[in-house]
Amino acid sequence: MSENKNLRYTIVTGGASGLGRAFCWHLAQQGWYVVVADIDQQGAEETLAVLRDRGGQGQVELLDVTDSRAWQRLAEKLRSQWPRLDLLVNNAGVCGAGKFGVYPLESFRHILEVNLLGVVNGCHACLPWFLETAPGGHVINIASIAVALNSPMMAAYNTSKAGVVAFSETLYGELREAGIGVTVVIPGFFRSRLLEQGKFDEAWLRQIAEEYTSSASFTAADVVIQTMQAAERRRLHVVLGWKARMVWRLKRLSPALFQKVIVKIFERDRRKISGNG
Repeated sequence: MSENKNLRYTIVTGGASGLGRAFCWHLAQQGWYVVVADIDQQGAEETLAVLRDRGGQGQVELLDVTDSRAWQRLAEKLRSQWPRLDLLVNNAGVCGAGKFGVYPLESFRHILEVNLLGVVNGCHACLPWFLETAPGGHVINIASIAVALNSPMMAAYNTSKAGVVAFSETLYGELREAGIGVTVVIPGFFRSRLLEQGKFDEAWLRQIAEEYTSSASFTAADVVIQTMQAAERRRLHVVLGWKARMVWRLKRLSPALFQKVIVKIFERDRRKISGNG
């Protein structure tokens, strides 16, 4: 690929569908060269096809974010092709729910490996590249309002996303002097395909999640637009959706009381869905 000094370059993980696809399409339309990185090659190719139909530029890279060596190979490959990396979007994620101690430990580990270690692997592979061309460059890590809700039966997902927030805050402090930005995105419920591949121990758990998601007025496109605006302002936290912002503030005012309320709401929803109350 010939170098174009006016191009900006980005890697988006989980680009085959959902929020990742929305990031790819939006960035391409804004003039970015986009690497659509995903373990789902067919979905990534579909993202790229639409991206190109809309006049964008990019390429597909098959990537398992849990594989640190694969991340290193991708970074080395792109460094040989690009003058710099402007933006890394660590979006790839999975979900699941079940009572801790019953929910399979291998499923718990898988969620941590994708949602948290996938972010760690991506940053570890790409930060040396950012530092070589600093100042400039930005990292966007996708978390969730789950870090404040900490709903029962969601231990793996809650823990993984809380780790993303803590990791991002730490990076922010380490990279600020170098002029590299970090933004951690904490969206409320929005319509996406995240639940399709999720492992839920009970059908009613999936149904609760689907009802909250399907009733959301917020879309993946909304998340992308507001995230990019926050990144341009070099903001660390971006909590998206008025309900999520309310939850974020209330949790900080009275954590213990807030958690009691969340448990009551969860029990109410469980009885409603399962028909036991």
